[in-house]
Amino acid sequence: MSYIVVVYGAQKGPFSIAHAARRPHLPFMNFRYNRALILLLLACPVASLAQPSVAMFGYSLSMGSVTVDQEQLYRLSLRPDFPLGRLGIGLDLELFVERNGDLGSRGWKAGSSTQTFDSILRKIYYVRYGRPNDAVYVKIGALDNVTLGYGLIMDNYRNTLHYPGIKKTGLQFRIANFAGTNIGLEGVINNLQDFQEGGALIGLRTIGYAADLEVGVTFVADLDQYSGLRDSDSDGVPDPIDAFPDDGNFALDNDHDGVPDHIDSDDDNDGIIDADAGSGLSADIASALLGLNANYGNAFPIDQDVDRHKPFNKNHVGQDFFSILGVDLAYPLIRDLGLELKLYGQFATLIDDDDGLSSFEAQQQGVYPGNRQATGFGIAAPGLWLSLGPLNGQLDFRHFRRDFDSRYFDELYELDRAHLDLTTGQAQSKDARLGYSNDLSGFFGHLGTELGSYAYASISYQYLTGTGDPKQQIIASASLSRKLLKYFPHLKRAYAYFHKNNIGRNPNEDGSGRDDFFEPTEDTFYGFDVGLNIKEGASVRWDTRFFFERTANRRLQRHKVMTLETVFDF
Repeated sequence: MSYIVVVYGAQKGPFSIAHAARRPHLPFMNFRYNRALILLLLACPVASLAQPSVAMFGYSLSMGSVTVDQEQLYRLSLRPDFPLGRLGIGLDLELFVERNGDLGSRGWKAGSSTQTFDSILRKIYYVRYGRPNDAVYVKIGALDNVTLGYGLIMDNYRNTLHYPGIKKTGLQFRIANFAGTNIGLEGVINNLQDFQEGGALIGLRTIGYAADLEVGVTFVADLDQYSGLRDSDSDGVPDPIDAFPDDGNFALDNDHDGVPDHIDSDDDNDGIIDADAGSGLSADIASALLGLNANYGNAFPIDQDVDRHKPFNKNHVGQDFFSILGVDLAYPLIRDLGLELKLYGQFATLIDDDDGLSSFEAQQQGVYPGNRQATGFGIAAPGLWLSLGPLNGQLDFRHFRRDFDSRYFDELYELDRAHLDLTTGQAQSKDARLGYSNDLSGFFGHLGTELGSYAYASISYQYLTGTGDPKQQIIASASLSRKLLKYFPHLKRAYAYFHKNNIGRNPNEDGSGRDDFFEPTEDTFYGFDVGLNIKEGASVRWDTRFFFERTANRRLQRHKVMTLETVFDF
């Protein structure tokens, strides 16, 4: 038995580890290093080559630059991996180095129940039972490319859009033969932390067989679309519009002077003391101020018309539930010599709560006006599903009524689930932004293929027409195969993707007209993931994702989430 001891020392330079460790701010660290930070001092058993090949404890160490809240921070991560038969456990123990060189407390906070729960779950990289193709498979952790059924309701969903700045701990399971019956069951929960906010995204699908006929039922429900708005201090005001996101006693600062509104005597910073109903003054003090103003007039002015906005507060708003229920049927036409051809059809209907508000109610609750109960259904039939050697594909006719939209729960759902206007502080759930358009009809097609066993490429395209502009959607991706990667020993992986919805129906980048086919909009998502081998046991990963949001002036703002790190496997 031999042992490996790894010690990482400091290097000089603007981002040296020595500088980063001079003033650690973690709650469990109150000492100061002089010259270097010992990142890791671990001893682990390593099996000799003569021993039989068995699953053993392993770990990896990564260090590099990651995007957190639109800033690039340095992250150090230790990932122990414990394979225990069919059970596997991976942890992610991380430290962030702030831009000023201090160690940050992200992932180690315990100031509120939300922070404590989030800190615990951030340590879980994954917990799994079985493998994806096993009869029973369960996974807790990051979720990518989750599709239920033929994808009309949930397609390519992921909870890793902002990873690692925001970690979401999801659950995915699949049971091929539930309780000894000929019924399969699969499901997904987007984020266990969302239960702390009073909601979560839950998807369930069951599939059964009657002779050769395949029957599936899918139900996906977001218990509260607003639960996707993180509130670290549990005061009801989401972090992006909370002037004091780590202090549950304070939230609002209307004039941005650093003084919380409920102890600020002048919330709009106009130089006149506030005495309106929203000032928070007791009845006696308010009455005294009114009396002084009555006696002295302009010599003692008071402000009874304060320019104070009312941002969204989840504690003052009820849950915003939204769900879709669907049924699909499939029948095999050909199963012979590697060729499989199915005839299928899908039907789905919207199930929404009646969350319509008057303009006054919307203003008081800090939500956008105009929301109402969404209604409608979608049909994708008839359809053909093909698998032939390196080829796979789908083609179906589609008809959507009223508010229905396909792929409602998609790769951008965690971003679109609830939107905050940072200027007004108002919130708007995704169902409130449905097009409420007329009926649409058209086609959807998908084709995926291996290119000479060296690469895999796929493309999906939807084209629907109605009385208004056509509704188009494109999803494309490409990756290099393991066979091709063998010819490039320093290339570990290469993957790229591009998704765009509502083509030609959104404003262009500067808001002056309609977007072109490949022009970015708020419904665009693309990125790449490249891995390079430096030497045996060491690699570099470059993972970059781009998405977009519309600002208050209607111009498009691009967000980049990038991870550039060196990974050492032991």
